[in-house]
Amino acid sequence: MRIQQKIRTFYQISFRRKYLVLVTFMLSLYSNLLFRFFRKNAIFGKRHEAPLPDFTDMALVRDISFAIRIVKRYAPWTNVCRHEAYQAKVLCRFYNIPYQIFVGFRKDTNGQIEGHAWTTVNQEIITGFCRPEDFVVQYIYS
Repeated sequence: MRIQQKIRTFYQISFRRKYLVLVTFMLSLYSNLLFRFFRKNAIFGKRHEAPLPDFTDMALVRDISFAIRIVKRYAPWTNVCRHEAYQAKVLCRFYNIPYQIFVGFRKDTNGQIEGHAWTTVNQEIITGFCRPEDFVVQYIYS
């Protein structure tokens, strides 16, 4: 019964969201293989810290974020923050959306260094939801 409900929900979402979920599912598999076997080819973009121009179609950005969250939940393989950031990069470039990917580090409660990546568009986090002030940003890609 639960699977039937999820299928029904999938058919109720907009065509653009369905399309983005399917594309993101394929990107998720690609990014998983890329980061596992070909790390040197996994490039987020150029390091750039200049403010990016505003982007007006935030509904599209929210649809991209929705697709990445859904795929993360249901993909049978690992889909961690760097994979999500890479997927967001590919989709943002496809739609000509200016984005920034942040890579930061912090110490966790055990004193271990923990890394995290998140993507923003117009200062709105779309992947890797976190509190950015908890991390020391090492790189910004755009």
